[in-house]
Amino acid sequence: MASPKEIKGRIHSIKNTQKTTKAMELVSGAKMRKAVQATNASREYQRISWSIAQRIRSNTKTDIDLSLLRFFTEPNSDDKKIKTTILAFTSNRGLCGSFNSNVIKSVSKYVQENPNEDVSVVGIGKKGIAMLNSIGIKPTLAYPKDDTAASDESVREVAGLLYKKFVSGEIDRVIIAYTDFVSALVQNPQLKTLYPLPSEEPESTTDIDETAKGDLLYTYEPSAVAVLDFLIPRIAEVELYQALLESNASEHSARMLAMKNATEAASEMKDDLTLAYNRARQAAITKEIAEIAAGTAAVS
Repeated sequence: MASPKEIKGRIHSIKNTQKTTKAMELVSGAKMRKAVQATNASREYQRISWSIAQRIRSNTKTDIDLSLLRFFTEPNSDDKKIKTTILAFTSNRGLCGSFNSNVIKSVSKYVQENPNEDVSVVGIGKKGIAMLNSIGIKPTLAYPKDDTAASDESVREVAGLLYKKFVSGEIDRVIIAYTDFVSALVQNPQLKTLYPLPSEEPESTTDIDETAKGDLLYTYEPSAVAVLDFLIPRIAEVELYQALLESNASEHSARMLAMKNATEAASEMKDDLTLAYNRARQAAITKEIAEIAAGTAAVS
């Protein structure tokens, strides 16, 4: 059994750890609230930009260039092997529970379930890149994640690169792997197709006038094809920026929850050690009393 002095030292160490985890919990909570506000504010903009592209495509009667048609056509796997690029959003730092591992598991699962595809991975976030290398998936490109996400500047480069590669035919499909923020307790890893553009429209998060969803005729200047040609690269930037915001909100939420659990665990350990310390101290006192009594009896 450890001595009271040793137990007291462990209690002191756990108290210091508890202070650190509590501070990290509060900081992560403040960052999470700010990130969630930015995430919710941009979701409807993302949905509308997606729906505009689908509306233009469905209402365009003229022929579309083959380079644009690729964005609305599923790749054909009969004549060649489909080349897929997965863009994985993870964190730069740890101490966020299973946040990173869940994204990496979804990427690894896709690679295993699609052996007939030539899959390459682009990593965003230092921790995810290290985890990908550890399981034998070497990212073709690696970028640090923008933890502030104040603008979409950090994703413009990779969005432009993926757009050019898709237009040129170097890749046939682009998938975003990220963590979708649902609530402070729930964050779901997602695999979302970016190119070709899915036909399903994202769900609306606000009340939109239903007349806007009817069979309305729109006039496009200079032309519908020109608007679509301009809009598709912007959609990639919007989708990647939204994935970055969702990932940041989920990361802060996961870290807040992990630190909350660590603080509670430290509190339980401190209580157990305090009880052990009291027992050890009482045992030492009892032993000293017994020795004094024995000595007194021997003298008398």
